[in-house]
Amino acid sequence: MSDPVQLLAAARAGDDQAWSALAEHYRGFVRGRLRQAAHRRNWFWLDDLDDVCQEVLVRFCEAVRDGRFRFRDEAQLRGYLVRTAFFVVMHRKDDAAQERPLSDLLGDDERAQAVELFQLGGFAQAAFDTLGRRECLVELYRAIDGLAPARAEVLRLTLLGLKPREIAPRLGRSPGAVSVLKFHALEDLRAALEAGDFWANCGRYFVRE
Repeated sequence: MSDPVQLLAAARAGDDQAWSALAEHYRGFVRGRLRQAAHRRNWFWLDDLDDVCQEVLVRFCEAVRDGRFRFRDEAQLRGYLVRTAFFVVMHRKDDAAQERPLSDLLGDDERAQAVELFQLGGFAQAAFDTLGRRECLVELYRAIDGLAPARAEVLRLTLLGLKPREIAPRLGRSPGAVSVLKFHALEDLRAALEAGDFWANCGRYFVRE
């Protein structure tokens, strides 16, 4: 199935394969527009077009799922993707000065070892000396560990700083499929956290003012 109308309908119905197919269908278009704009406008902070492209496609999938995008025609869909890409790029510009993820600071052997040894609970205990934040991280990571194995694993690897294209070979999936898996994992995590008192007790540590 490659018709966008059919893919969108199936995606809204919760078909994971349709999400993946939809992302792959428009990946070349989004990446091409990003590459052209980065060259014309000197967007020097875009050091990984594939990662930006993944984020654009995931945001598009979220919009479809939430009913914020309704298909009218191909031109309208592509226009929406271009606007989403611009939003993502500007957000990346604002965050460009932030600290690079751990995975960017490690060599290949060190990175492989870090992935094998990374434990969410231990990280929460060691990374922060503020009791409230540490306890909230323990609760967050306990919720992640409670997800379906593949969804928990994609979030663990993401927290380590790995990008979809780096996670893909570890999970035996395409980068697009990893992004879809991550999208559903975050949905499950949000539902798990909303079922308890996490946001009331810990929201101040995770919501930017």
